[in-house]
Amino acid sequence: MDEKISKANFSLSGLTCASCVLSTENTLKKLSGLNPTTINVNLLTSNAIFEFDENVIKPEQIKQAIINSGFNVENIKIEKKYIDPSNPRKALNEELNISSQEGETSFHDTITKLAVSGMTCASCVSSVQYSLESVPGVEYAHVNLLTGEASIKHDLNKIGPRDLIKIIEESGFGAELIKRDRSDNNGNSIRRRAEKYQKLLRNRFLASLCFSIPTALISMVFMMIYHNPVISHQIIPGLEVGTIILFALATPVQFVLGYPFYLKGIRSVWYSRQANMDTLVAIGTTVAYCGSILNVLIPILRKSEEPGYQFFETSVFLITFIWLGRWMEAKVKGKTFETITKLMELQPEKAILITLGYDENKQEVIDEKEIDMDLVQVNDILKVNPGAKIPCDGKIFRGTTSLDESMLTGESIPVTKGVDDEVISATVNLSSMIWIKATRVGSDTTLSRIIELVQTAQSSKKAPIEALADKIAQVFVPVVISIAILDFIIWVSLGAAGKIPNDWIPNNEPYQTFSLFFAISVMVIACPCAMGLASPTAIMVGTGLAARFGILIKGGGEAIETTFRLDTIAFDKTGTLTYGKPKVVCSKFLGKESQDVSKVRDLYLQIIGTVESSSDHPLAKAVAQFASSKIKFSNNVILKSVTEFPGKGLRAEVEINDPLACELLPTKNPGSTFNVFIGNERWLKKNRCVYPSLSENIISSNVAKWKNSGYSIVLVGLSFFESSNGYILAQMGIADTPRPDAAKTVSELIARGIEVWMITGDNPITAKAIAKKLGIENVLAEVTPEMKAEKIKWLQRKGRPLKKSNIFTTFFTPKFDIEITRRAVVAMIGDGINDSPALAQSDLPISVASATDVAIESASIILTRSTLSSLITLIALSKAIIWRIRYNFLWAYIYNSLAIPIAAGVFFPAFKYSLRPELASLSMAVSSISVVLSSLWLKRFKEPKK
Repeated sequence: MDEKISKANFSLSGLTCASCVLSTENTLKKLSGLNPTTINVNLLTSNAIFEFDENVIKPEQIKQAIINSGFNVENIKIEKKYIDPSNPRKALNEELNISSQEGETSFHDTITKLAVSGMTCASCVSSVQYSLESVPGVEYAHVNLLTGEASIKHDLNKIGPRDLIKIIEESGFGAELIKRDRSDNNGNSIRRRAEKYQKLLRNRFLASLCFSIPTALISMVFMMIYHNPVISHQIIPGLEVGTIILFALATPVQFVLGYPFYLKGIRSVWYSRQANMDTLVAIGTTVAYCGSILNVLIPILRKSEEPGYQFFETSVFLITFIWLGRWMEAKVKGKTFETITKLMELQPEKAILITLGYDENKQEVIDEKEIDMDLVQVNDILKVNPGAKIPCDGKIFRGTTSLDESMLTGESIPVTKGVDDEVISATVNLSSMIWIKATRVGSDTTLSRIIELVQTAQSSKKAPIEALADKIAQVFVPVVISIAILDFIIWVSLGAAGKIPNDWIPNNEPYQTFSLFFAISVMVIACPCAMGLASPTAIMVGTGLAARFGILIKGGGEAIETTFRLDTIAFDKTGTLTYGKPKVVCSKFLGKESQDVSKVRDLYLQIIGTVESSSDHPLAKAVAQFASSKIKFSNNVILKSVTEFPGKGLRAEVEINDPLACELLPTKNPGSTFNVFIGNERWLKKNRCVYPSLSENIISSNVAKWKNSGYSIVLVGLSFFESSNGYILAQMGIADTPRPDAAKTVSELIARGIEVWMITGDNPITAKAIAKKLGIENVLAEVTPEMKAEKIKWLQRKGRPLKKSNIFTTFFTPKFDIEITRRAVVAMIGDGINDSPALAQSDLPISVASATDVAIESASIILTRSTLSSLITLIALSKAIIWRIRYNFLWAYIYNSLAIPIAAGVFFPAFKYSLRPELASLSMAVSSISVVLSSLWLKRFKEPKK
């Protein structure tokens, strides 16, 4: 049976530390049908992403395995990566490509929920369902009679929510849209889960506090300070009233409010063979609770009038402070989601729908209606007033205005837009009222895609720097338990040997209890939470900051760390170092002398324009645009076939129905079919095209002059259909304007110790001329797209030097010098189309894209601004993130290294101070909170001055 590989995203709750993450990963790795290399569990976003085979295991089985390991599954999102035979129109794993090209739209299915009224029986349900499913664009419709809801999966580009409502109403029923939470619209379920979890933790803390307050009054005030006779009254010998009350207060706290610790702690050990923080808390509180019961029972069984020393308050305070700490930690972690929240707030909630009509006198009738954003459909005409935000991606239908696009491009200067110009969702209309025609709505808009990409980055593959934390988390809890047991044995042994002075033990408690408190404190103060949060919090804050600066980091932590270690950057020329909008600035036609020179020249241009219009290459578009600006095309040139050879040029076959066809070549031929070759010099020479002999020297000097000026040279060759030889009859010099900040960016990169290369398919003279203007010394010219990947591989193997000399060889042979190299970390920056093989080969694929082209699959990082200086911001931000992660890890290690000895009583003989278990539990939360606050410090990062 063929594999049915699907990608799953499970939203989890209950993950509190790095051990929880490891426990979940171990549980998933044990399941057959899951690809272990794709499993990634993120502590901060509380989700698990992995690939699985639907033929081997179902999502419900995976969900049950996670629940058995002690965690809850809040939501499941499945993305099928195989082609469904019942729906062969598309591979379901296609990443949506938001393109700005004319007439190109994304195939995107969405689920709309409608409240249907008037249904009374199963026939009504069948009628509604049939009406919906019979419409093109609707994949399925599920109608529930009991709830009165209809769930419809449909293609937004074919049918919208208003159309669905109209269909149901035409069937005789009422319908209205079930408004979703705005966070659902943009897929921000992470933030909602975080808020829900905060509320749960707050309620648990408040419930624990209700028991802690009377416990503190009885144990510390009435029994220790005032010695209340009622509380101290013994019901039976050895059993006081206060003890019974404390037992009654501690029991529900221990087994009801402390139940989550037992559930997750035991299941984690049982199912995944991995102890976590909940295991430590469960053991610590259980020891305190059971130890108290034992101390109370022993005097009763001995019928002693001296009551035993109980410490029920310890377990109550422990659990209360743990819930307090986790609530505070969750609130601080929630601050890391602010970037997503701010991006979501950019999206307007309402739109003004324009309906155009005509009256009897053929006068235009305009109807305006304010609708919810969820009801906006593709091809709707929407009105945008001055000062309002653009509701969705579209094109201006009527009017001219200035737009503030700084939220996406970073450019503070307003952009003037007119009819048919594209507009981007959430940008601000500044000057005048316009109408726009919607082209992308809902989750297809640029803003929604940016939010989705940022969320993907925040929960993507772990950074290599986290490997050490994962290794420590594997052994952390067992080591802590071992330390606690060893600590208890040592203190009990000292007590039994009489080595513990009486003034060390407070309240005349037994030395066994005194020793037990040290062991409990060790278990509750040591926590892998801080180590688990050190990297995810910094990455979440950092990727959010990057989005604000026009940098979309799709690769998450791995891409950030690769940027930090970057050695070499290879630039593509066209569209990267330059604007990618080349223009023909000079041309020369080399045909034979004729009486109708201008007409022959026009025929040349028509042939060239017809052939070049079939290609999407920037240079081909420039030539086609040049031809169309010079002549008016007719039907006398017919394109019969054309083949494009990447990095070389075009070969086409044309039929020319024009009397001047015989004047095109130096030699006459009565035929009307010609071969056309357009491309670089090597391509035309390969196809045996030569210059007319009389003008060869002059021609060569023209080309050399253009090359030295940095122009790209395009030659046009022509031959008879059955001839193997042809002539070069036209030359064109094409200039592409370098980006104004390219030279400064290159200079700054070199100053930072990064080696800069330019890889281009252009000729060496032109390439070096452009490189000289930009300050690039390393140039690889005449490189085809398929060869670019090999050049990237060569740069990686070329490496970077580690040392200039070897100390041992220098000692024995002073004149001997040796260079040690390592594999270089290479980034490739291109437009993401022709450069895809090179981008895939590089360690860090970066794409320079327009604001709407944010889904280039092969890139790990996308620069949405039109400036290369974003590269400097990216490098500076990556260094800030990695150093912050290192600082977080260092703090977590130092904290645990100092906290455990203090809790164990190592310094007690010197300072006579012990850390009570309840204070130790609060200290545990402080470590996690301090790491999150440290990551939030990244928000102070500012872009380097240009």
